[in-house]
Amino acid sequence: MVQLIASVVAFAVGILFLPMVFSGMRVRGTGNALKAGAIGGALSVTLGKVLVSVLTLLFFPIALLGPLGVFIIQAVVNAGVLLITVRLSDGIEFDSIKTTLWAAIALTTLQFVVRLAA
Repeated sequence: MVQLIASVVAFAVGILFLPMVFSGMRVRGTGNALKAGAIGGALSVTLGKVLVSVLTLLFFPIALLGPLGVFIIQAVVNAGVLLITVRLSDGIEFDSIKTTLWAAIALTTLQFVVRLAA
């Protein structure tokens, strides 16, 4: 339960502040950001865990890099979660897949920080 709350908080905060960093990302309103944070956080905890496990098995050499490998795999999963979140919520847009990947890397960093603090 703590992971779900931490993930939702990290996604919501990230989605609120990432448009300030990435010009190719737009969020229409705080309510939409919180809704997307709840969707993305829930997806990250449920679907994300499964995808991380599958990708770790498929790309085992990357996982052997240790924490960096886990970070890379988690960032790829977060990019997928962001793409699904954009489809499920109304107020978020990305201009390109490149912007989505950079936002996913930033969200992954934020998630690691929140998990360390929790």
